Amino acid sequence: MAFNRGPIPKQAAAFLAGKAKVTTYVSTGEKVTSQFAAHNLSLVPAIKPGSIIHDNASGSGTVTRLILASNPPADITIHATDIDQPFLDVLSADAAQHNWPVHVTSQKCEKTDFADAFFDYDFMNIGIIFASGAGLDGAREVYRTLKPGGFAVVNCWKRIGWMFPIMTVHKKFRGDAPFPAPPINWTDGQHLRKIMIETGFPEEKLKLESQDVVIELDEASGEYREWVEKSWAYLAGIGGWKPEDEEKWDEEVDMLAAVLKQAPTTKVEGGKVVLPASQWVAIAEK
Repeated sequence: MAFNRGPIPKQAAAFLAGKAKVTTYVSTGEKVTSQFAAHNLSLVPAIKPGSIIHDNASGSGTVTRLILASNPPADITIHATDIDQPFLDVLSADAAQHNWPVHVTSQKCEKTDFADAFFDYDFMNIGIIFASGAGLDGAREVYRTLKPGGFAVVNCWKRIGWMFPIMTVHKKFRGDAPFPAPPINWTDGQHLRKIMIETGFPEEKLKLESQDVVIELDEASGEYREWVEKSWAYLAGIGGWKPEDEEKWDEEVDMLAAVLKQAPTTKVEGGKVVLPASQWVAIAEK
């Protein structure tokens, strides 16, 4: 799905240019996806000495960083792949600075240059939804490159508490312009299960579960308003930017902040705005 269509407002561009795109994502969406990744790492057996691990569609290296922070065996190797260059640049720089056992390369998840049966673990954290073939092409590559007895952990969104408010603001300021829906409905987990089985993972060695998380954003300090603005910058382009978005930027962000607080799934307590999200995760052994 294209995240930016049309002329990008200068306010959004400031959040999305070069390394700023990474820090914007880390301070918004990654507040959720890092919780998913931490949970999902706990669903597989402890990483064995000598393991070769794929941080698949790695982004800024959320999975990589969590693994390295967990005191793993010293002789593991992590291959982090993605196609978004600013994210790869940040992870590459950190890996070089800290002498991490991490190789960072630009590769599509549907077609990598790794050998068959290469990885002991493949973690794809909120990446399968962007893979071609309704996710099936990415799942097939996970299966191909995983060793027999290896584990794949692949997840997708179940619920994003702020997407309907974003679409509400989109409709208010952009009229009848459509806000594209994902071509596949991932929300009940059944499509994720289907593609994992179709790609070759035995059904008896596949487990599907969901996880609910929240993020808490402080209002008085401005953290909530900042999160809303950065999220609008990152996600509103899905609906197609309009020239008027630049002029009406503050109005749009203010409306999103208000609508999101009023959403039925949002809680406001103790000066915090609490936003929900959830995932489906498939854990499969080859």
